[in-house]
Amino acid sequence: MNSNQSSHSHDNIYIWDWVVRVCHWGIVAAFTINYFIAEPGRLIHEITGYAAMVFIAVRIAWGISRPKVMSDGSNTDLHASFANISLSKYAFVEHIKHLKQKQLPTNHGHNPFGWLMVFAVIALLLGLTISGFLMEEIDALFGNSTLEWMHSIMADVLYACVLLHIAAVFFVQYVGNIQLIRPMLTGWRKR
Repeated sequence: MNSNQSSHSHDNIYIWDWVVRVCHWGIVAAFTINYFIAEPGRLIHEITGYAAMVFIAVRIAWGISRPKVMSDGSNTDLHASFANISLSKYAFVEHIKHLKQKQLPTNHGHNPFGWLMVFAVIALLLGLTISGFLMEEIDALFGNSTLEWMHSIMADVLYACVLLHIAAVFFVQYVGNIQLIRPMLTGWRKR
């Protein structure tokens, strides 16, 4: 347990480390700037897009390098690990059962639906970065209408995923009787 963890009372459990939180909010900022503020093709749009890709790359490296959380819930500061991904039928059934009981386990990180959203965001941001790079850096593809269309569609699909993610966070937090927003801000969740 690090000093940050020991400074909190026994009423809290550490869920998301600072790397996960910085990557999450960095991606949020990059998406917001590029979807709503920056004009496509402008330098700020490009820089922000590449910054989002850096956040994704760091998050992937962090997820691969973290050890798995133990089945008894120990090492709860390691929820970032991709080794914890469970997309089995059992995992989905368990999650839905916990929602119906209005009590999700407080020591869990992502549920299986959350992991699917993580994968969708990673795939879409990779696609946006690659298509944006091809349009801006490869002279033969500059102004390519197919690439522009694909880039635009991926951005709109990512926006739909963002809206679904926000709705799901509020729904699961309320129905599952669990804090989801606080841990993504502070790292900590009340038991």
